[in-house]
Amino acid sequence: MEIIPENNNDPFFSLTGKSSEWNACIGNQGEPENYMDGYMEAALELVNAVIEKKQYIKRDTLAMPILYNVRHALELSLKYMHDAFLKEKLIKTPHGKNHDIHSYWKLLSSTKLGDAELTRYIENLEIYVLSLSNIDDDGQELRYAENRDGHKSLKDKSLCNLVTIKESLRKVQEIVSASKYRLKEFFDERRTKTYTKDLSRKDLEKISMMLPPFDQWEEHIFDKAKQEIKEAYGIGSSKFSDAVNLIKNHRTMASRLGKQFDLSHLTDDKIKLVVQEWKKRHPPTKEDDIGTDFLNTDFEAMVGLARKDKEIQKNILRLLSEDEIADLEAVFYIGRGNEFCEFYEEGLAGVKNKHKINKNPAEAVRHLMEKTNFLDEIVKGLTILGKPALAKVLSK
Repeated sequence: MEIIPENNNDPFFSLTGKSSEWNACIGNQGEPENYMDGYMEAALELVNAVIEKKQYIKRDTLAMPILYNVRHALELSLKYMHDAFLKEKLIKTPHGKNHDIHSYWKLLSSTKLGDAELTRYIENLEIYVLSLSNIDDDGQELRYAENRDGHKSLKDKSLCNLVTIKESLRKVQEIVSASKYRLKEFFDERRTKTYTKDLSRKDLEKISMMLPPFDQWEEHIFDKAKQEIKEAYGIGSSKFSDAVNLIKNHRTMASRLGKQFDLSHLTDDKIKLVVQEWKKRHPPTKEDDIGTDFLNTDFEAMVGLARKDKEIQKNILRLLSEDEIADLEAVFYIGRGNEFCEFYEEGLAGVKNKHKINKNPAEAVRHLMEKTNFLDEIVKGLTILGKPALAKVLSK
């Protein structure tokens, strides 16, 4: 009969009488990233400690735990990417459940991702995968002195250098960390549907920055940019055309090349008038202004400010329709959240539905006009939505 220690007496998991300062989140409070980062950090901590503290006696005993930890971190990282690509249906057939890091890497490297950055990260891992796979293809050689076949582990090796290992650990950590963050960005971008079979949204963004303005597309400069882009991304003329056709109609990308886009309801003139009203409420502050002292605030000044707020609200309510107020709010939140322009129409529809329920346009206006960051976020929102010229005028 298996004996399971009670929580209060468990030698490893008891929390009773211990300082919560050193409680660690595990199990149902843990994340896959914790395992990836943890094993990598453990390897680095160990190798740094041995070298920096000149613990020569521990070189031989800690070399294997160091190498095993980095191998396991690499395995977890490859499996993390594999599972993410599988979920996104970029991989059609899942890899079998095993510890063969080279096989996992080969599957990832042969997967058509349509993203230059992620593809590069996977390619850059090859040398480290091959090194560790050659000495330990199934995660056994670095854990046991004897392998499953009864042979001495690492029989073809006799020495390893901890400084070399440390340098490679740093490089692997940089690649794995960068790929983890890019992976999240990549899948966020894919929600916009702005990509081709060969190019991600980020690739298209970079390509748009390599292109000349639209009014120079009939000149030699365009042909030169086209050739550079094709070489940089390994695409032909047809795939280049697919990219250009998408860029030409994209609010953010096309606006960089000289095209200006309209909002659903608001005109440029009305946005300028709203900003003028907001500036009445938020005049430029003096350098020696350290903020409001509510204990010594002039009561009459407070009443005057409240009166000014109501006047500003009335002016804007006379100026804007309910749809235009909703548009203004949508632009503000696109800017504040640094959202993708592709979600503008969806965001605007959400604001309209909210206003229908609340039925209080004056409150919606007050909510925006009291924000000290209103102008900054409107400028960012307009830039994202393809109105950089207006954004530039407002930011002066």
